Amino acid sequence: MTEGVFADWRTRSFPITFHGEILVGTLVGGVPSDPNVAKGWIESKIKDGNQQRIQELIATTMIERNVTQAEAVKIVNDLKNLNGFKKDPEHGLFVEGRQLKAALKEAVSVAVAAGKLEMTKWGNTRKWLTNYFPEHVFVVEERLYVGLQEPTGVFQQFVHTHKGSSVQYQEYVEKVTIPFTVVTDHDFTDKDWAMIWTTGELQGLGASRSQGYGTYTVTKWEKTVDEKAMAALKKKAETPAK
Repeated sequence: MTEGVFADWRTRSFPITFHGEILVGTLVGGVPSDPNVAKGWIESKIKDGNQQRIQELIATTMIERNVTQAEAVKIVNDLKNLNGFKKDPEHGLFVEGRQLKAALKEAVSVAVAAGKLEMTKWGNTRKWLTNYFPEHVFVVEERLYVGLQEPTGVFQQFVHTHKGSSVQYQEYVEKVTIPFTVVTDHDFTDKDWAMIWTTGELQGLGASRSQGYGTYTVTKWEKTVDEKAMAALKKKAETPAK
């Protein structure tokens, strides 16, 4: 995050900071990739023989459409979707901080629905937690690096629609540790955070979570508080309005 003119006031506004890490078993990328990257990947798999299903699809396309292998590769490439990760030239693959924020919001919603957390009466305005939480909890980093320069591999699946068959690919990484920072101006209890994170661990992060990917374990959650700033916020909240 870029330092702004009010940077010195940041901790006074958000006096609670958590330094965390999650260990993700299999994290699937969900960002559409450059079509040329996808085409190159398909061609490489044809050459090294590692993807029998792709070879079969290329062969079928050549026969059905009476085209060359190069033309069949282009057709298959045009029929597919390749989703993956964004990449920083210096630090490698990353997911965006907003994705972790979205995962936390989802975990809160699920936890509230299950009765793990109180639904209403949060903050001075007595809001529902599903509205209150995203207004008071923030992931600091815009980019959360996974510690790899290239994906572990690519999942492949065939999709059948009324328009015909197509092939989809998804990049994935395995057993990656992702550090992050969370700031908040609400002093949630240890139990509150436990209910949120234990729910989030099974809800997962990233793409294809409905298929069980993206589940994680919280391996670090260290809290620091600017006590002076926190006391000032509490005093202000307890002072009756005039």
